[in-house]
Amino acid sequence: MPDDNADQPHGNRTESMTLRFSDMAYGGEAVGRDPATGMAVFAWPAIEGEEATVVVTGKRKNLLRGLVAEVRSPSPLRVTPPCPYFGRCGGCQWQHIEYRGQANFKHHILRAQLQRIGGLPDPDPLLRPPVVSPRDFHYRNTSHFAIEPASLTLGYFKRESHQIIAVESCPISNRGINGAIRLVNTLIARCIWTGVDTPDREHKGIMQVWKVAVRASERTGHLAIVLHSRPGGRAVALAGVRTGRPSAAHPDGRPDSGPGPDEGHQPGANPIVSIRRRDVRKALQALARTGTGTDTGPEPPITVVEVMDDGTVNLLGETRAASLVTSEALADLLAGEPLKSRAKDEEQAAPVRHGPPRGAWVERLAGRTYWVAPDSFFQVNTEAADLLLAEVAEHVPPGVDLLVDAHAGVGTFAIALANRAKRVVGFEVDGAAVHSSRWNALANNVAHADFRRGRAEDLMARLPAGERPDLVLLDPPRSGCHPSLLAEIISRQVPRIVYVSCDPGTLARDIKILATAYDLASARVVDLFPQTYHIETVAVLERRP
Repeated sequence: MPDDNADQPHGNRTESMTLRFSDMAYGGEAVGRDPATGMAVFAWPAIEGEEATVVVTGKRKNLLRGLVAEVRSPSPLRVTPPCPYFGRCGGCQWQHIEYRGQANFKHHILRAQLQRIGGLPDPDPLLRPPVVSPRDFHYRNTSHFAIEPASLTLGYFKRESHQIIAVESCPISNRGINGAIRLVNTLIARCIWTGVDTPDREHKGIMQVWKVAVRASERTGHLAIVLHSRPGGRAVALAGVRTGRPSAAHPDGRPDSGPGPDEGHQPGANPIVSIRRRDVRKALQALARTGTGTDTGPEPPITVVEVMDDGTVNLLGETRAASLVTSEALADLLAGEPLKSRAKDEEQAAPVRHGPPRGAWVERLAGRTYWVAPDSFFQVNTEAADLLLAEVAEHVPPGVDLLVDAHAGVGTFAIALANRAKRVVGFEVDGAAVHSSRWNALANNVAHADFRRGRAEDLMARLPAGERPDLVLLDPPRSGCHPSLLAEIISRQVPRIVYVSCDPGTLARDIKILATAYDLASARVVDLFPQTYHIETVAVLERRP
């Protein structure tokens, strides 16, 4: 049977209308009404308050979707997008809107979701002014690329398409990533393999690469290039099953996959490129001697890693400068008290025996050093994440007996907030992230943090019956919290919840579930994703007496 919620082709007939837009929707479109029928019209790239002519491109049971053909009455917030790919690339939706206007729109979208989905009749008294990003461009420390099959260079998916557009630079990615695009393109060109595999088994030593992630820290200088591969080009990415983070198979993760997020919706959309592993190290050393492969300069600190679909990590090579970055970070943490003595038990000491995660990317946040496993989640906007941590810390009083971080990742929040709690317990489903979090706790001299692998809803239920957390920190993927996790929090009568959300709709849904026992005390947008519709929110819920 047809899905009434799916966009249906609008036939060969081209329908257009002129209307004024009264609102902005979560997803990046502006919303107005068809003057003839009163049906809701979602159109891009319109702005609230504008009058525009729209060409209808799709129809659902109760709404129309379209593209703006002509802006008749432009908004004072309308600006010229600086990116030459804007409109074709699927990564950014709001480059045509002045940045302060973007932050205000996100604030109002959050308000609307809390009212419509969360059931709050008047959220205004609870909403705090939005916190803007220190940078509205060149802020991303991580971007994910497909490989454009014709040019064999890095690219992003086109808007609402599985076609790939090759890019030379990205204005929302930081300068380290933009400097690496040419380097990675050169690396691919030097290492590509054009031979033929036997039909029964993969040719030995050949990677079937379907995605390239680039991570660049402006604080440590470390550049990590992560080549995602699948056996023979046949398997789908299983990282979402293994880690609970976004992947091609599971697009309900966090909005951290970078420009062109549509790659996450169709595992088969990514072209496969064969690259010979043994050539990568030689090419990397050659490129390191010339900076980007064409310009002279100091050797960059580069680590190149392969992450296979089953979670296997292969360190393909790193420059001497990259080794120096990690060595200096290790030297800092080894000073003073022996590292091994900081672990309270054998499980906590395991990272000492094995070292940091293989191929880890080194970043600094809020004065602390983090080793991030190649495929583990980390906030993509480092400077704004400093503000996010400060906002969360404001709601964590000192002297907490037990703080539970239900979606701990690599320990970002748990470690930063550990000085406010006598005991910290973190839950995380991604094994590599748990390794990172335990190592990061030792590295940052946090001896009273205990990180456990598993789903938050399962591990919360396994806490001793009489053990009640004083505060639970929630930072789930876009799909929000599992209902059984919320039920367990309610049953344990946790006094305060700090909920960090990357999706206002699922946040509002979960607030409504918690409303049987909790009141929303405050909510605030902390913008980690300028030029896009994605919304990061910090909400605080207090248990009713």
